[in-house]
Amino acid sequence: MNNRKGSNWIWGSFFIVCALLVVLNGLNVFSLTGFLWKIIVTLFFVLWFIESRQKKDTSGMVISGLVIFMMWKNVIGLGFLSIGTIILAGILLLVGIGFLNKPHTDHAPASRNVFVNDVDSDTLNVKGAFNSSSHYLRGSAVETVYITPSFCSMSVYLDQLTTKSGTLEVVVDAGFCSLNIYVPKKWKVHNEMHAMFGQIVTEGIPLPETEDKVYFKGDGNFSTVRILYI
Repeated sequence: MNNRKGSNWIWGSFFIVCALLVVLNGLNVFSLTGFLWKIIVTLFFVLWFIESRQKKDTSGMVISGLVIFMMWKNVIGLGFLSIGTIILAGILLLVGIGFLNKPHTDHAPASRNVFVNDVDSDTLNVKGAFNSSSHYLRGSAVETVYITPSFCSMSVYLDQLTTKSGTLEVVVDAGFCSLNIYVPKKWKVHNEMHAMFGQIVTEGIPLPETEDKVYFKGDGNFSTVRILYI
């Protein structure tokens, strides 16, 4: 609750400042309209950086910092750096951070957004971008789970799911993220995922006699995907 109040305060202040700048622009206090909007956009990404830091969202900090750097690189004397070079450096930095991140073993980290995905259908969709989140999936007849994270840190818990036919298909489309997927030890994992400039690892040991089967499919590009038994 405190994090949400802090976030509301940050973004509320941002839009109030934007309103004041627009009024000052209308009164011709600022003669450089382009510079005014550059300040507003910079404020937006500065506040995004602050919020990401409060949530310990590394990807948000990196992306907002890179955008601010690209906007002001000429002012600080680094205009010779091309946009392509900066973007490539940012991608490599995110990949490196993804490799260094350790999976959280606690079920409800305080710094994350926590969601409970409860459905009656046979399909579940989990999405996330530019944030850190934990998703607890619930369902009594689920057949397919689609997980689509990008530029974020995400944990997905499958231990409260009941399959319809004893088989669950998990389709992952991950890009530039750290993804932890938790499965019950009584499930048999079949990993058919592919990774480009990333890694997919399975941690833990299943029970000697497993009940349901879970098939992991899809891609984890520039990402670290961990499948963990709990």
